[in-house]
Amino acid sequence: MMNRLINAASPYLLQHAHNPVDWYPWGEEAFQAAKRHNKLLVISIGYSACHWCHVMERECFEDREVARLMNTYYISIKVDREEHPDVDQIYMDALQLMTGRGGWPLNIVALPDGRPIWGVTYLPKKSWMSALEQIAELQKNNPNQLYDYANKLSHGISILHTTPDFKGFHKPERSEIKKALDKYLQHRDFETGGPSRAPKFMMPTQLLDILRLGVWVEHKKAVEFVHLTLQQMARRGIFDQTVGGFYRYSTDAEWKIPHFEKMLYDNALLIELYAEAFKQSGDQSYLDVLQKTFDWLEAEMKSNDGGYYAALDADAEGEEGKTYTFTTREIEKMLEGLPADFLRDVYALHPGEQWEGQYVLHQKEPLESYAEKHHLSLDEAKLNLDKFLKRAKGTRAKKPRPGIDDKVIASWNLMLVSALVTVFEATGKTHWLEKAIRLANFIHKIIDHKAHYYKNGQYLSRCLLDDLSQIIRASIRLFAATGDEIYLTRAQKSLDRVFEVHDTRDKILFTNTPAHDNLLFQRAVETEDNVIPSSNAVMAENLMLLGHILGKHDYTERSLAMLNAMQQRATEHPEAYYHWWYVYLMHASEWKMYVITGPSAHTKALEYRQKFLPDGMVISAQNPSEVDVLKNRFSLEVDRLYLCEGESCRPPVELKKAE
Repeated sequence: MMNRLINAASPYLLQHAHNPVDWYPWGEEAFQAAKRHNKLLVISIGYSACHWCHVMERECFEDREVARLMNTYYISIKVDREEHPDVDQIYMDALQLMTGRGGWPLNIVALPDGRPIWGVTYLPKKSWMSALEQIAELQKNNPNQLYDYANKLSHGISILHTTPDFKGFHKPERSEIKKALDKYLQHRDFETGGPSRAPKFMMPTQLLDILRLGVWVEHKKAVEFVHLTLQQMARRGIFDQTVGGFYRYSTDAEWKIPHFEKMLYDNALLIELYAEAFKQSGDQSYLDVLQKTFDWLEAEMKSNDGGYYAALDADAEGEEGKTYTFTTREIEKMLEGLPADFLRDVYALHPGEQWEGQYVLHQKEPLESYAEKHHLSLDEAKLNLDKFLKRAKGTRAKKPRPGIDDKVIASWNLMLVSALVTVFEATGKTHWLEKAIRLANFIHKIIDHKAHYYKNGQYLSRCLLDDLSQIIRASIRLFAATGDEIYLTRAQKSLDRVFEVHDTRDKILFTNTPAHDNLLFQRAVETEDNVIPSSNAVMAENLMLLGHILGKHDYTERSLAMLNAMQQRATEHPEAYYHWWYVYLMHASEWKMYVITGPSAHTKALEYRQKFLPDGMVISAQNPSEVDVLKNRFSLEVDRLYLCEGESCRPPVELKKAE
């Protein structure tokens, strides 16, 4: 038995291709069928690494009785949220308006035109069937009630995706940032870091932006909170102590027990965060964490073509965490011949620390405290840890492998490009920049094909604002690092496409959904920063930077207009609009461009790049250029530094040759 998903590229859709439910992929065919047969739509959204999506599939969508009900009264659409994040966003907004909460699987019942009337996340079989039966009965006996509710709900969703009132240009002030930080810190955990609740998501860009804001306004408590959180995450179970890489989130308030899926975007953003935190603090352990994370990406997530896959599943053989946890017997074997008491303390290998009878390696205190307690030198402690982890890695290798989502998603890979550039800046090691360039060149082909992801030689799904905003950002970073104008050409070409197919009528914010896509009843305008910063906030950042680099005041002004439109929301909920606050900093400061030119410019720029610069960036070029920020600033004989602040530049400073 198979359904219409059998020819899909998405691993998530293929997981459902043999369900008895007559699934349609997202597309015109499903909507036409719903209108033709006057049937309501079931729109079920998830992703391949989603544990509860798998549970609901087993309990409901693989069940013939459930399938018979769905096939009789509904047209059912299965959506991979990673293929269609804008579709997911619109229906997630609907669910949150209806219920006050969200999550996946995201199940929506909608009118034939796609407007939602009911929504829920996971439901067991009996509850799911009961709900669908009641809604089908309501459609038969009182359809006007459904249409009235759909009208009201759709209006609420449209408000969320409309540009807020724009009240003119307002010059950002430093004092407002301090107020936002104070408000943000009200609900933080100052014992183990992160939010003061469970589950805990890592929110890497949020932490990076709080670090930038905190350093710039000298908010000591905010800076200390970020470093506390980074240190705790690196030691505890949210980080895969065995092979590296961070899991999706922690199910408890202490980062101890993770939800075991691993996502590319989390890890790309965390690499950038730890690299910037190293710049700011000099803490060598941050480089160790990002190196181990990248080693895991190389070993388990890299495609033969050079891109990186989207996700690893939480489950293996239907069991959550089976790949990543250890039994008591496995632990005993791994401890043989090693200082067992010391290692049990370090990784909490005591009976009371088990999760569902299994152990998750996690460390509560710094290694120094355990070494001192067990009368070991720090070198001895590290040596024993390395031996233990090598055995853990060998034990892991024998376990069943989790499913992998092998989509190479443009926006997520471009986040990794930016992260690799940041690691190059932090370390001065050019091999990181070379990795960034190779990856950027590969992902650029996806954008050139106006696609969202790549798989098996195919360029698939439609390119979204997410993809364009991230290639612009990555291209700006690569131009700054290399001085190569090809990256500015890419950035400008992508920006032109943003203006062409993603502009809103008011010419302030941008839609994530392209203009030519009319299937969604509401084009998505993404403004709220989640784990990934919103595409509009990233565009506001991009326009600010390109305005300075290219000398285009209209870009800088558009960035400020976007910021001003979002100011009220950002002020009321700084934790939900954190990247807008970074853009606020960019406009509030006299943004600094450290422009270094000359025959040895890249070498001379290294010491400047290694500094933590919340209010500026370094650009180096070893060739003449007509780009505004570089024009008439090159000499074949000497290297010079031009410091531009806001709208003015200081006289150049000649950089001395190395002795």
